[in-house]
Amino acid sequence: MNKQASWHLFFYVALLCTHCNLSLADPHATVTLTTDNINRWFTKTNHNVALQANVDYQYERGFFLGSSVSNIDYGHKKYDKSAHVEIIPYLGWNVNLSKQWRANTQISRYIFDGKMYGHNADYNEYYLFLHYKDLFTGRVSYADDYYHLSKDALDYELTGKYPLSNQFEFSTSFGYSQTKAALNADYLYWNAGITYFYNIFAIDLRYMDATENNTKENLVEKMRKKFDLPLLNTNIVLSISVGF
Repeated sequence: MNKQASWHLFFYVALLCTHCNLSLADPHATVTLTTDNINRWFTKTNHNVALQANVDYQYERGFFLGSSVSNIDYGHKKYDKSAHVEIIPYLGWNVNLSKQWRANTQISRYIFDGKMYGHNADYNEYYLFLHYKDLFTGRVSYADDYYHLSKDALDYELTGKYPLSNQFEFSTSFGYSQTKAALNADYLYWNAGITYFYNIFAIDLRYMDATENNTKENLVEKMRKKFDLPLLNTNIVLSISVGF
């Protein structure tokens, strides 16, 4: 399936879903204020505050769809009509494999309200998740046209969670992004933190870090003149969320 056809299919299915009987769906919404909008190994707000919102519908047969929105700032102020808002509609399907294991697939579309480093950067990403209880999650994702650079990207991530009490939870993630085809470098990233839950509120304090790997320095510097995602480096992020 070509990219244009998959894009049309994505929104055709999403349009059909908006006409489904919402009485069969379980709606959820979350609003988050965070000190930095981190995505894997880079910051989407140039280490500044972000306000994020997400709404989704979960259906009885495992189908779900939703969308998130956030302010962004990639630090490319020298370009005209730069993007300041990112919208990510998504849809997917959950399946229970056993009492302890479940899996889900998802397709997301990254949409920007302007240009990224002077060019259009909208793209699709496809996900496969495998969950063991609520303790471990493995994820593989694939973008066939990463940031509309005509190159693909793969990402692998393993997340573990451990409840410390009824209100506190420890969690950590380790991931690796194979973006060398698009950005001339791959990236290793990880984070660890504590989340406090109270009623509809959640407060998360997290340490995050990332390193550049498998690089060709001359090609990396050449790419950064055209497209430079801000590397995370060491960072401590505080997030406050309200869920409905």
